Amino acid sequence: MQSIARNRLQFLTISVLLAALLATAFWLRWQYLDTISLYVDEFTTLWAALRTQELGAPIMPSGVLYTRGLLATYVTALVGAVAGLGYTTGRLPSLVFGLATILTIFAVGRRAWNVRVGWLAALGLTLLPEAIIWSARARFYAQLQFFALLTVWAAFWAVQESSDRNRTSLSNSVSRRHLLFTLFFLLALFSQEQTVLLYPPLLAGMVAWRGWRYLLRREVWPAHALILVGMGVRYAIEILGQPGFFETIQAERPYVAPLFDVAAAWPAYAPLLVAPERLPWTLVGLLAVGVALMALARSGWRPAQLAVFDQATIFFALPFGFVLMFILTLVGGQWREARYLFLVQPLWLLLGAAGVVWVIDRLLMPRSNQQASFFSSTEKRRWIATAGASALLVWAWWQPATAVLTRQVEGYDRVLEYVAANRQPGDVVMSPQPPACAFVLGEPCDYYAVQRVYEEFVIRKDGVLVDRWTGAALLNDTQHLIDVIRTAPRVWLVTDAFRLATRYEDDFLRTVIEQFDPAFAERGVTALLAEGWRAPPPYDNTQIFEPPLSFGRLALTSWRATTARPGEPLYVELTWQATAPIDRQLNTSLRIVDADGVIVAQQDGPPTRGIVPTNLFFAAPLPDVKVLTVPAELETGDYRLEIVVYDVESGAVEVGPLEIGALPIQ
Repeated sequence: MQSIARNRLQFLTISVLLAALLATAFWLRWQYLDTISLYVDEFTTLWAALRTQELGAPIMPSGVLYTRGLLATYVTALVGAVAGLGYTTGRLPSLVFGLATILTIFAVGRRAWNVRVGWLAALGLTLLPEAIIWSARARFYAQLQFFALLTVWAAFWAVQESSDRNRTSLSNSVSRRHLLFTLFFLLALFSQEQTVLLYPPLLAGMVAWRGWRYLLRREVWPAHALILVGMGVRYAIEILGQPGFFETIQAERPYVAPLFDVAAAWPAYAPLLVAPERLPWTLVGLLAVGVALMALARSGWRPAQLAVFDQATIFFALPFGFVLMFILTLVGGQWREARYLFLVQPLWLLLGAAGVVWVIDRLLMPRSNQQASFFSSTEKRRWIATAGASALLVWAWWQPATAVLTRQVEGYDRVLEYVAANRQPGDVVMSPQPPACAFVLGEPCDYYAVQRVYEEFVIRKDGVLVDRWTGAALLNDTQHLIDVIRTAPRVWLVTDAFRLATRYEDDFLRTVIEQFDPAFAERGVTALLAEGWRAPPPYDNTQIFEPPLSFGRLALTSWRATTARPGEPLYVELTWQATAPIDRQLNTSLRIVDADGVIVAQQDGPPTRGIVPTNLFFAAPLPDVKVLTVPAELETGDYRLEIVVYDVESGAVEVGPLEIGALPIQ
């Protein structure tokens, strides 16, 4: 009776701790879900889910099948069918999978190592910033991580000896374990195709534990045959559902390229492993792996003979190490993003937790490493030390965890909602983000407006290039843009500053700056509006600087002006380019100065009228139009133009005033 009461108290204690952990995890993830704008790829998932609700499959208006996160698309569509498809409901599946992964990592840690490993790993996952982010976004990463973790655990469980000595029961047990491994693998595979990276190390682990003949047993090989069939089906869906996409990606931005350039790839992933607050976790994880490998060497390299603690450490290190080395050496340079390590980050957390527990057990109780009663003095000391480690983990990771709640992303949701509310009949809408446009407006936008890095996202339909996801016609020509502005009553261009600065040629960007006005801006995204063609002023005074005139990090390549007359507006177009990286907003002040140095007219403002911020100025020359009012009482004669460049935030002058030329006032 006493042991039953203790077991119940142990269960209650762990349940309360887990409940508190889940409550904290929920709060962190809900804050992100509720306050942070949608990441641009989330709109693609929501648009695909909407198409799935309408057609039964994520078939896009262009005719292609949206294959990314296929299972996640159906899950999102199902939740949307029940609760209505929107920003919050679209993100809910990720929230549920994120919380489920915390419970799963606890259970895996407890079964494969011990309860303290499970607790520390679950605490780490609760506070992991990227887990907070992806558990609150309408994408497939949280679902992928959940099934990937279950896949690795099921593979490990499959190679463990069954306690059942009955031959028939043993055979059935082995078969069930491998089929469970297959089920989780296929669920992960159809969540995201990156799952294929898990199969080689898990297969190698099975061979290392049981020998290659083990894979030929009738209880084992059918499971692996199903996996191979599943990978074939997944590849066929990709090729048939997205004609030409894989080939274009490989040609433009190859997924796999034998670069073997670890030095170039490492910076993309290093913060996940060696950031100051993470480095101790990585080091103790390496310690756990090193200790397990030494035990393996002493066993004659027979992993099945090791203690389960060491077995789990080596087995779970295999897929983590393989995926890490693969993305460091073979992933194409343009795909080096931290999110591609997300599926195996729970393994890193488990290995680190195993290292912490090993250190605690060896340093505090060097001769007592066996599992003790939950209420024994030995186990109490272990838990006190584990509580201390937990406190240190919270102290180190809480600030990074909460920091992500203040990091807004591009506000396409807010800006497109403004366009939807203010659009008039006959308006043309264009954007480099057609899925966002389609989901928020309820229909595809008119044009997919982009000039660079678009080849993989378009397909030819009825002789016209359209974007793959919404069927919006590609607009990638300046003259086409001019024709649309001339013929449409109003034209909206919804884009973020980075894409505006990097995805268009010089003449296209100049046309946008000259013809569009900012109508609404939120979180780095702007709705630009052109209301008919705006003829340029009759510039008749021009000066070109060769070499460009230096204003610190900005250089003036030329300027031109209309005729200056008293009482009339003077239009001056300055052309700037960056000569060095700019990390702040710089404004320009254009002044008309008389012979005595008195400023008689002045206009301050951002270059490009603020459409492109100066921190995104590069070598491309960009216009800066100023309109000065020449005083009516001003005497005719020769004046000079001067410019000051200054920091908007501090008001500090960067350069100037510098004279840029003479200005006759007639």
